[in-house]
Amino acid sequence: MKAIGEARPASPPRRRWRSASAAAAAAVMTAGMLVAVDAAPAAAATVDTNASYVLVNRNSGKALDLYGSATNDGARITQWTRNNGANQQWQFVDSGGGYYRLKSRHSGKVLDVSNFSTADGGAIVQWSDLNGTNQQFRLADSDGGYVRLISRHSGKAVEVQGASTADGANVVQYSDWNGANQQWQLVPTGSTEPPPSGGSGCGKAPMLASGTHTIQSNGKSRTFILRVPANYNNSNPYRLIFAFHWRGGTMQDISSGGTSGAAWSYYGQQEQSNNSAILVAPQGFGNGWGNAGGEDITFVDDMISRIESGLCVNPRQRFALGFSWGGGMSYAVACARANVFRAVAVISGAQISGCSGGTQPIAYFGLHGISDNVLNISQGRALRDTFVRNNGCTAQNPPEPAAGSRTHITTTYSGCRSGYPVQWAAYDNGHMPGPVDGTYAESGITTWTKGEIWRFFSQFS
Repeated sequence: MKAIGEARPASPPRRRWRSASAAAAAAVMTAGMLVAVDAAPAAAATVDTNASYVLVNRNSGKALDLYGSATNDGARITQWTRNNGANQQWQFVDSGGGYYRLKSRHSGKVLDVSNFSTADGGAIVQWSDLNGTNQQFRLADSDGGYVRLISRHSGKAVEVQGASTADGANVVQYSDWNGANQQWQLVPTGSTEPPPSGGSGCGKAPMLASGTHTIQSNGKSRTFILRVPANYNNSNPYRLIFAFHWRGGTMQDISSGGTSGAAWSYYGQQEQSNNSAILVAPQGFGNGWGNAGGEDITFVDDMISRIESGLCVNPRQRFALGFSWGGGMSYAVACARANVFRAVAVISGAQISGCSGGTQPIAYFGLHGISDNVLNISQGRALRDTFVRNNGCTAQNPPEPAAGSRTHITTTYSGCRSGYPVQWAAYDNGHMPGPVDGTYAESGITTWTKGEIWRFFSQFS
């Protein structure tokens, strides 16, 4: 198998540590730049400092969201389909003079203009509450009951970058031009207004059916096989699972289960999901996943767009898995689209489809044979350790079975960030999609493998 990779971009500069002296210096600088004026309260919103609010963007209809329910300083703020979760609920803490700090109900931290930036595009993150001017915002009226959040430090407005309508789009500051992507509706969490139940395809007659579909991606025709649940309900947001074939395999092999039959269709996830998931088997160029110039990642993006415009999908429940080169593609998805997918499972994989990004957390399940002579288990361990680091897990050398034992050992890492587990399964076998454990054998694959992957995916609601 040819290892095809792509250069990883340089990591973004770390946010500098803000000591008391640094904060004081910043305050002095700020005092020199700003005119001390008490801001008039916005007429559109009467803020109750004892209540929590969901802030809904006028342009996208999505909510101000603490990405991944993070609790660390510097965690990014995004927009996401509204679900009224604690990471989408904000309390206004009075700073005086018509300014407020927006405190996350989930983390207890506040909105913060990163590094006291005054630039357009400056990141909005969460940070421990220091009551700094870069953590204080006033409400400015827009029409229709919407308001803009104006930073006391920079005088700029909090906006969804690029007027994006996508889940996971960054929230930044920008010069106040009263754009719809800068306008927010304050919805008290006690409101009886229901949140959106799923993606854009929910509530509509289904526009896609089970079978083979062809789309244009990156100027090329690409195909995939889709399986829609037999009892599809357009008001029920479904899990979306991508299953990538191995080198020399095809989407038909994934859909049918290949030589193992229907029990291994979509790596067993069709059977395990029992009509509770929408399943996708994409076709790689040359029956592989070279991902030249990121074209296979673009293909994934385009499939998501096509599928979710025509079917009801839960945008917080996208998953990917694959064996061998399909595992490498699943790893590439984890690297490049950690803010799009909830979890991946990599079976006997290696970094052979690239890793663009690879710095954000995503739930990760790696499985590998100790005697793999095609993709050595050390390569699988390296993939695993990327997300051990990204997910903040406690580093360890998990136990692995002895050669000849015909067993497997599964380890769940400790210390991982909430919602971002890492699981590792080592088994006594070579390059194949699972252990052969005596009574668990099923035509060379195991009930255990497909069941463990499904249980890993299904823990995320």
